[in-house]
Amino acid sequence: MTLLTFILLGCIPVVAASWILPSRWQLWPMPIATAVFLAYFAPVSLAILTATTITSYFILQYKKKLTAATLVVVAQSAAIFLFFKLGANHQMGMVLERIIPLGLSYYSFRQIHYAVEAYKQKLPQHHLGDYVKYLFFLPTILVGPIHLFQDFQRDSRRRRWDAGMFSQGLERILYGFVKITVLGNYLVSYHLQNYILSLEPDSWLATYLDAFRFTANAYFQFAGFSEIAVGLSALMGFRIIENFRFPFLALNMTDFWNRWHISLSHWCREYVYFPILGYSRKGNIAIVASMLVLGLWHEISSYFMVWAISHAVAINIWHAYKNSAFQKKLHAALPFHQALGWLLTMHFVMFSFILLKEENWADIIRAFQNLLFL
Repeated sequence: MTLLTFILLGCIPVVAASWILPSRWQLWPMPIATAVFLAYFAPVSLAILTATTITSYFILQYKKKLTAATLVVVAQSAAIFLFFKLGANHQMGMVLERIIPLGLSYYSFRQIHYAVEAYKQKLPQHHLGDYVKYLFFLPTILVGPIHLFQDFQRDSRRRRWDAGMFSQGLERILYGFVKITVLGNYLVSYHLQNYILSLEPDSWLATYLDAFRFTANAYFQFAGFSEIAVGLSALMGFRIIENFRFPFLALNMTDFWNRWHISLSHWCREYVYFPILGYSRKGNIAIVASMLVLGLWHEISSYFMVWAISHAVAINIWHAYKNSAFQKKLHAALPFHQALGWLLTMHFVMFSFILLKEENWADIIRAFQNLLFL
């Protein structure tokens, strides 16, 4: 909670300044606060973000060679992202662990979004300062969402004091804290974890509840931080994209990914799915590619790769099923087919998270053996 507390306390004077200062200076305290925050907690990340912000902006000014400029910026962001995500650096015969710079995953994908939109000539008129404010937006540095430049620029120009919006922002921050501390840390990570430890190790119930615990805690943590990001943004007059929309009410896997980590799903759909679909004309291939990028965005490992492929297969199965005659027959025969769809979707999601929860493949296999009574 140290980083979160630091951000919340730091945002108090920043939010105040964003409404008190003359209009031309109101948004500058935020990137300054972000720079101070990163300088203290992650100086390497500050150096990367500063350098790539300046280089990507000026490279994309070469309008006569916009295709080449876009490729350079995308390659720059992807190369830095992969360099740190790969996790090891061979130097002087030793393998040194690399720590992923704070916020790298989010601002790298924002820079790629900005570059592609510049290539499509869909960016509004702006200058370097606008781009700096966008990338150095403190509420979304830690865990996103991957908000869009066009939306951010629109809000920065139209923002007006709105007491109702300010009040909603405070409520969202409170909801986020409750999700993280009460639901996630206290109920799930503490009480449920203690109950699971009291059960017989490797029993079916212990394995099942532990999969539920991991899934629920992941949701409460990510959704809680996203609530706080939305709330802090609202305090400053910005409406950023919602990142979670009741994902555990999803009735199928497509519905789930329209509700879970929405900004990342949207990014993959726009910059992976549609380009590959346009090139290959094969939706199933585009879905697999999108999910692989989405999985490897989290971590470059065999666990996340298998997790991503399993979700891609499930989404493809759903698309094949929903357009089939079998679906119509099943729906006619089963009046509670939506409840069945919800039950299957939630258990698939929960069991797939076992791939991310366990430390090695032996533990993963053992967990599935317990769940399947093998």
